Amino acid sequence: MFNRVTCVLYTLLALSTSACAMPTGVTQSGSITAPLIDEASGLAVSRLNDQIFWTHNDSGDSARLFAIDNRGNQLVTLNISGVRNTDWEDIASFVYQGEPYLLIADIGDNQAQRSQYQLHLIKEPDLSQFNGQKELSVKPIWSMSFTYPDGAHDSEAVAVDVAGQKILLLTKRDTVPILYELPLISPVSEQGQVKSALIINKQAKRLGEIAPLPTAILDYASVYTWIGFAGKPTAMDISADGLSAVVLTYTHAFYYTQTQSGDWLALFSSTPKQINLPSIIQAEAIGFSQDGQSVYITSERLPAPLYKVDLNVYRAQ
Repeated sequence: MFNRVTCVLYTLLALSTSACAMPTGVTQSGSITAPLIDEASGLAVSRLNDQIFWTHNDSGDSARLFAIDNRGNQLVTLNISGVRNTDWEDIASFVYQGEPYLLIADIGDNQAQRSQYQLHLIKEPDLSQFNGQKELSVKPIWSMSFTYPDGAHDSEAVAVDVAGQKILLLTKRDTVPILYELPLISPVSEQGQVKSALIINKQAKRLGEIAPLPTAILDYASVYTWIGFAGKPTAMDISADGLSAVVLTYTHAFYYTQTQSGDWLALFSSTPKQINLPSIIQAEAIGFSQDGQSVYITSERLPAPLYKVDLNVYRAQ
């Protein structure tokens, strides 16, 4: 979530400057124009159908997700029963023991005043089984309330490392982003039964500060650079094979790769490959494709462009 006055300033500034050329490897898949999705703050590619994406609004909306297609068209509203949207900032999709899941991160805290934060795990619904219904409802398999060991933090970035059984969180407003982890709680009990609406309390483990994200001079005017937000993480994701990660900021995306899944702090402290983006007003959502060959990016302001980035361009560098 970002200051609305700043967003107005950015919009006026963007209107007064010429648009930059589309960066290498970036294409526009579509645009989100649905009035209900007016502040898309997270993005996850479905693990059931790679032409479907899940997104949600920032704080102020009810507890619901939206399914969109790869053109940005709204398909379904998915209400999450029994929880609230205090400040939903990111979403992750992953497969665990052969089943697809979505993790919703209620982790925003602009003023660093919250006493605890929440994660909600749901099983991803197979939309092909609902005969074209436009509104669905599910309950979380579990919800996790958690705290940080060193006080409140604002975060907008969550990712799931299935192989390592970890949930990663990256803070936004600290001078240098801090990486934390939580355990990925199995959705299935030891008896093989799906857990239902369990509340789990945990304390996040501090892994450490990552290397500061670059804040390169842009070829277009950016209010985020002026106010020092250009290098602040607004979203994160890990590829399905656990070997790649991406971190989004308001002005760039950063691509990290490793040969074997392991030390995430070491990886995020290495030098990433910088993905240049077109001028986007409030870029806050990123997600890997199923095959890990691309990432998709969108923003919080309508109409929200849905960009696809071909990562093969950056692997070759």
